[in-house]
Amino acid sequence: MNNFYGFNNEKKYLIDNFKNYSLSNSIILHGEKGIGKQTFVFNLIKEFISFSVKGSNLSHHFNLINNNSHPNIRYLCRDYDTKTNKEKKFISIDQIRKLHNFFYESSLDGLNKFIVIDSADDLNHSSANSLLKLLEEPKKNIFIFLISHQFSSILSTIRSRCLKIRFHKHDFATFSKIITEKLEDIEDDMIKFLFDISNGSPGIALELQNYEILEFYNEILIFLVNNKSITKNQFEFSNKFSKFDNDKFKIFLSLLKFVLINLYKIKLGINLKDQYLYDNYLNLVKSSDNISQNTIFNSLEYLIINENDLFAYNLDKKLFLLNFFAQVDN
Repeated sequence: MNNFYGFNNEKKYLIDNFKNYSLSNSIILHGEKGIGKQTFVFNLIKEFISFSVKGSNLSHHFNLINNNSHPNIRYLCRDYDTKTNKEKKFISIDQIRKLHNFFYESSLDGLNKFIVIDSADDLNHSSANSLLKLLEEPKKNIFIFLISHQFSSILSTIRSRCLKIRFHKHDFATFSKIITEKLEDIEDDMIKFLFDISNGSPGIALELQNYEILEFYNEILIFLVNNKSITKNQFEFSNKFSKFDNDKFKIFLSLLKFVLINLYKIKLGINLKDQYLYDNYLNLVKSSDNISQNTIFNSLEYLIINENDLFAYNLDKKLFLLNFFAQVDN
């Protein structure tokens, strides 16, 4: 099996109950996005299978799992819409209906069968109620894992029928092991920075690493604290970042909010040194004198209110940023 770090207590609890034939057939794994819940589930399934299959045959089963082709496993996420070239908004009722057929199909080698829904937050009303029918009639040899990043979004009737396992964020040591295994040449300071801005989520950190994340952070900080009015620099800044595609622009906005939130914490007298590992955050403390608490609040409010409309209606990103600077100037 591949290296997997963290969540040892959760793993031991589930395996012990599985061995004792007392594990619930329906399990919700919930916690922050990107902390490794999906990876955990598939490693757990491999452990379960290894109790019944040995030797070279076990390698065969693992290869099927790694290739997403194991006949005893169904993995559900939002379908890809070829017309829009985007993921659909929800897991559809048709996808859940196919699981009903899976319930009655024969099992490879008489082994348990597994369903992984990633994420249960993406179920709409119809698909959630269709899933509920499966949960109401559990089968001994079928285990359903529901991955959730926002536990409250799941129907209460579904939550009540499931074992609930809460996953907390990794400590820095575990986070660092995961990141350095994926990014061998990464520097310690960058690992600390990624740990802080991702809230200890390796999945989010690896996504952020694909962009000039530290450069974005430094540019945002400079512009926020040094610009007093609409200037040529602000136009250049807006022009540069408005050329990003939506995914990259969302990363940029998440960093922008991150900086503003921490400037606001400073204004409230919170010591960032107690919260973060990356030493460069001390520059935020030095810079906070140049921006008022009211300005920070107005800027954050503008982003929160207008960000969804920006992407939903494909609005002009440059105008969005110039309007943002208007909040900073007030």
